[in-house]
Amino acid sequence: MKVRKWNTAIILTALFFICSIQSVSAQTTDVKYIDVPNHHWAKNEIMQLDEMKIITGNFDMQYHPEEPLTKGQAAVSLSKIFGSKFIDKSYGFSDIAWGSDKARFALTAVENGWIQPSERGVFGFDEPLTKTELWNSLITAFDMEKDFAKVLSTSWPSSSDRATLQNIPVYTFPQVEEYLHYGDSVVSRAYFSKALHRILVETNRIKHPKQFTLTAPEESVAYSKSVPGNHLGSVPFSTHPLYLRSEEAFEYKDFTQINYGFSRDSTYTYAVGTDGAEIKLTVRELPNRDVFVFSELHNPTDAAITVEVLQKEEDIARFNLFRYDRYPLMRENTDLTDADMTTYPTGLLRFIKTDGSVEERMIGQAYLSKQLSLRYDNDEQSVSRELLEEQENFTYALAGKTLLSSYTLQADSGEIADHWYVDSDEPLFNSKNDIFKWMRETSQNHKKRNNWYTADGSYNKLADSTEPMPVSGQNYGRTLLMLKEDRALTLYHENKGRYFENLVYNAFVNLKNFKQDKAYWETEVTSTYLKNLYDIHAPFIDTRFNEQIALFYYNIGGEFGIPSANEPLRNYADLLVSQQQKGNINRVASDAYYIADYFPIKQKVTTHTSMNHALGGMNILLLSYQEFGDWRYLQTARNIQRAIVYQKDKWIRDNGDIWYKISPESTFEGDDYKHLTLEDLIESYQLWQQIDPSYLPTLKQLIISKATFLSNEKLGYTTKIKKGLKEIGLYEYLPDGDEVTDAL
Repeated sequence: MKVRKWNTAIILTALFFICSIQSVSAQTTDVKYIDVPNHHWAKNEIMQLDEMKIITGNFDMQYHPEEPLTKGQAAVSLSKIFGSKFIDKSYGFSDIAWGSDKARFALTAVENGWIQPSERGVFGFDEPLTKTELWNSLITAFDMEKDFAKVLSTSWPSSSDRATLQNIPVYTFPQVEEYLHYGDSVVSRAYFSKALHRILVETNRIKHPKQFTLTAPEESVAYSKSVPGNHLGSVPFSTHPLYLRSEEAFEYKDFTQINYGFSRDSTYTYAVGTDGAEIKLTVRELPNRDVFVFSELHNPTDAAITVEVLQKEEDIARFNLFRYDRYPLMRENTDLTDADMTTYPTGLLRFIKTDGSVEERMIGQAYLSKQLSLRYDNDEQSVSRELLEEQENFTYALAGKTLLSSYTLQADSGEIADHWYVDSDEPLFNSKNDIFKWMRETSQNHKKRNNWYTADGSYNKLADSTEPMPVSGQNYGRTLLMLKEDRALTLYHENKGRYFENLVYNAFVNLKNFKQDKAYWETEVTSTYLKNLYDIHAPFIDTRFNEQIALFYYNIGGEFGIPSANEPLRNYADLLVSQQQKGNINRVASDAYYIADYFPIKQKVTTHTSMNHALGGMNILLLSYQEFGDWRYLQTARNIQRAIVYQKDKWIRDNGDIWYKISPESTFEGDDYKHLTLEDLIESYQLWQQIDPSYLPTLKQLIISKATFLSNEKLGYTTKIKKGLKEIGLYEYLPDGDEVTDAL
């Protein structure tokens, strides 16, 4: 990777000049550099030399015309004019990598006598070139008479030229005699371009000087140009050019690649500064060739660090940003401790290319956080993040048909800054209406939609009954059920939208990364509710979470080409079967028991069983029996169902609702979920209907009781409940109230 640094120097105003050359040809063209606009005094020379590939600017569409010319830049330009080849010398330069293009240009310049090294063994590639050194170089390269006055008289602006210098009318230009006594100042890149162009014209290497009329560059309000001292570097990702820009020097550190069988992660790590800060860019390539780009800046130093991630798009005819904030956010409350202070992504950036094709990018916000962890006596720990701020970090610059997007990550001491976006060479949505429907839905259900994505998974607001808990209350963690992207899956099946497809692919990668090489998905955040009841802490296995993930793989893994998509179902069924022998059950009779909701990894304790967990586990066992034919799965499912049959009347409360749980002491307690348990009861009914209808009366009684309670309280129903009641012939019990998409 090449990192270029512009050295700061004082540029004498005497080095500004203009040549009185009548243009032979004129043309209108796109501006190429945002700092060389149409009114710039050296625009014609810079543009023509750039067109001839004799000079060039930076990745970020800046030429830095008023910055000092370096020895390296002069060596490159002269080598481009006269040609260069690798010179087989036994020596090199300590400031240039041997065998690189820089080495070739430097050795060519030294061998031809154009430029002298700064000292023995050091070329000084990034050192400013003085005016004396420049003119000596030009005289040698072009074999001109070594007479300053004669050389300058043909290139220095005359009195009549000064009137044409529109953008700097306050400057006074010295005559040739004054220039000779002005001191050995450095030379600007614009001055070099002007002088070199004039010499090429006079030596007949440029036969037709051009005059350019440039289109106007465009910048967003908050866009910041690079300044002297900024470091630039390219990231070796081929599909779309990616770059880094920072005031701090950065250096390539590591590259890793993970192949998931259906997707691939390429992670580029760079050290930023010298005190341990680093930025990771993870490019996640999906089967449909779309990519997620995740950026994470980790700053353990004592000073603030800022790094920009830049992406360049060519051949842009026009573009538009559809913003999420066109729809006001619907918050349940604004109390900082309780509220989820994340909002929604910035918006959808649409590119219309010059060939008429459409590309789109979903741009997320930047999230500033601190890592939290609490370690326990047995060396296990609970981990989460404290969200400090959500920031919009997208800005842009447009030069002609080239758009440069900037995503700024800024982290103070001890902070982590995250950002993400999704890139596609195709439209991400089928229509504008679909775009706006998703944005509106996200604004109305932002707590149920993922907004803060990282390469390791999405972060969501945690309940206040978790630890460690920051004073701010803004505790966020990776929630397993939210990783599954259920709503995106539903919408993908409805309209085949590409963005929803990408979210589902991303969900499978995140689940794989979360699980790593463990047998099951372990919850990594401690619930103080469970800790106070049973003195258990993270990590532990939540049966409901593992059940839902196993179903996610089983139901759609094949559709999305996920390798071994049935295995999580079998593995989880095996785990449930093994719990009787391990003692993680609440026994009702010799042939009936419930499996506990939670299995601590190291601690030995039996927790309660909630009705929704019991039903969910039983449904997994029945499904696994149908899929794999293992009689152990059916036997364990019967044990759970018999426990429900024996205690069905105890589960039903006086108001018709279902108790939330049965404790290890066999007491029924707690308020149940509004909709979730009814969804589970309907699914259990459907499965036993196929395997053993003798259990249906008990399930029907529980379904009617729960549905009637919801109706009496006007609590509504989910789309899944509506569909399920119709399928089992109990549609008459559809609860009164509103229909919702997500179970509560």
